[in-house]
Amino acid sequence: MGEIRRGRIIHGVRTTRQLAIVLALVMTPSAALAKGGHSPEDAAAQREQIEAGLAQDPRAAVAALRDAGEELGDPELFLLAATRARDEARSSRDPELALEAESLALVAQDIGSYLSDDDNYSATDWRPVTRDRAADLAGEAGSLATQAHELAEEIEAERAAAAAAAERARLESLANADKPKRELKPGTGLIAGGSVALAVGASGIGLLGAGIAMGQANQREAESLSLPAELARLEELDRKGATANTLAYVGGAVAAVGVGVGVALIVVGVKKRKAAGPQEQAHVHMSGWFDHNGGGLALQGRF
Repeated sequence: MGEIRRGRIIHGVRTTRQLAIVLALVMTPSAALAKGGHSPEDAAAQREQIEAGLAQDPRAAVAALRDAGEELGDPELFLLAATRARDEARSSRDPELALEAESLALVAQDIGSYLSDDDNYSATDWRPVTRDRAADLAGEAGSLATQAHELAEEIEAERAAAAAAAERARLESLANADKPKRELKPGTGLIAGGSVALAVGASGIGLLGAGIAMGQANQREAESLSLPAELARLEELDRKGATANTLAYVGGAVAAVGVGVGVALIVVGVKKRKAAGPQEQAHVHMSGWFDHNGGGLALQGRF
């Protein structure tokens, strides 16, 4: 928030200068009359002419309105400048411009508050707005000043968060760069590939066991049937038996290929690991199991 405090000082100096110009106009009616800003109607005509000649660039328009406000002491011009500055600051995320909007709005508020007093309004011929409008304008300007200040703080918070995130990313990148990359031990790829092949072989053994178990169950049921009364059931069991045989054949083929390839890869990988030294050794243990529901292959190892 240091930038906001510094900006407040800078814009505070500018606000003081602007208000001094306004007070000079208030205290010197002849100057105001010479500028033609002595009545609300004349001031409105001047504002219309000024707005018609504003540049398309938002910042240039703000500067032109501010300069005209300082010259004529018109709170409406300061309010217009503050509104445009706030809108552009919100779009461009510029905290300095938001603080500029705040200072311009505060000047408009001060002038409006001064002219809203009956005694002050009656004591001068410098009346760029009606007394009733002066009171409303002071309220609008005060609200705008608050919005602009909150916007400046919001933008500064966004910038601080972005800077913190960038710093965290930088530190994490440095930390990751300092970490030594782990080198794969010799034969790791072969051993891992062999383990995958063994897992495939294990699934084949499971299919083989399931097919055998299903075939045996169907055979036992077929032998207990009363023929020819249960001929339809016998035909159904025959179809199921064919399916069970297919499972067994496929499972056996998958198991043979998977186990064969897996064992070969692991053997080669372990040999490479042993050749690299005793600290690099790996091991894989395989064990099979069967029961009445099927069978499988269990693997346990260290790579």
